[in-house]
Amino acid sequence: MEVMRKWLHIFLAVILSTFVVEAAEPLESLSDSVYSLYVRNDISGWKPIIDSMHRLSPSSVDSLDFLLSLQYGYVAWCVSDTICKGADEALDAAFDDLNKFELSIERVPGKTVTRTMLESKARSYYSAFLAYQIKLNAARAIINGWRSVSNAKGAVNAAPGCWFSQLEYGNVMHYMPTIMGGSKINARKAYNSAIKIMTDEHKDVRNWMFLHALLCLADCYKLEKDFDNVSACYSRALSIEPNFTLVRDSLVPSLARQK
Repeated sequence: MEVMRKWLHIFLAVILSTFVVEAAEPLESLSDSVYSLYVRNDISGWKPIIDSMHRLSPSSVDSLDFLLSLQYGYVAWCVSDTICKGADEALDAAFDDLNKFELSIERVPGKTVTRTMLESKARSYYSAFLAYQIKLNAARAIINGWRSVSNAKGAVNAAPGCWFSQLEYGNVMHYMPTIMGGSKINARKAYNSAIKIMTDEHKDVRNWMFLHALLCLADCYKLEKDFDNVSACYSRALSIEPNFTLVRDSLVPSLARQK
């Protein structure tokens, strides 16, 4: 009986490990598709991926985090692109998924580093979505502005080592007016921190957010007319992804005309 129990435990362990691998593969495949669309400057192509994930009703921390990362990028593109329709609907869905993400975090046992990082990311997503609401309706700026800044700061203070929170804090500092707490200098520092953390954690390869962070940092340097550092950001992006069409075909030629 003892031998049979032992083999049963081994069998269950093998089955469970196989399930975990199989469950992770779809996210890895989707991540690769998302990255490929990003480097081709085809963010509209993310919408079918978001829709397909909604049909599966994700409930795990990892799947909801991945879905929110897509909505973070897709809604930002929607609110800044006049061709895109349905930004309000996409943002409403993102808020709903953020609520589910927060509930899934509550199921993570204990006050671990992992849970602290996830809670920090949740506040950063919330900060970003509040800022998107301002973009869609300027009347919300008075209330949403300080809430966005407050949550971005709170996320970084809670987990300074969370690269996503540093990235979003940089965005808030960069785009928020000075009167509402924005600071271009703090934005540059935060972008540099996000880039360093991602590099140290080896998350600088086939990661659209790493390329995004480089472009955000380049924008900061551009405002300072520090074109050498702008060029350095573009060069680093192309060294990682030579087929990054936005940088290769548009930003680099544009920079050459400014210098």
